[in-house]
Amino acid sequence: MGIAQFKPRMQEVYLDTEVFEERFSEYDIISEFTGIIHTLVAVENDVRYTSFVTASYAEVLQKQREEIA
Repeated sequence: MGIAQFKPRMQEVYLDTEVFEERFSEYDIISEFTGIIHTLVAVENDVRYTSFVTASYAEVLQKQREEIA
């Protein structure tokens, strides 16, 4: 008989886009649903922080990240 592994459940917290951008310098941009809405995602201490943005704004953010890199 094995010991069951404890898997902590990750919480998800939605943040306003402005707050999200101020708090996280590193995040992923993913396209969910139909592609019109994109999701900004950052994970910190077993919490998944998200914010929804339009596809056009996601493009602006992506270009800014590429310029910085």
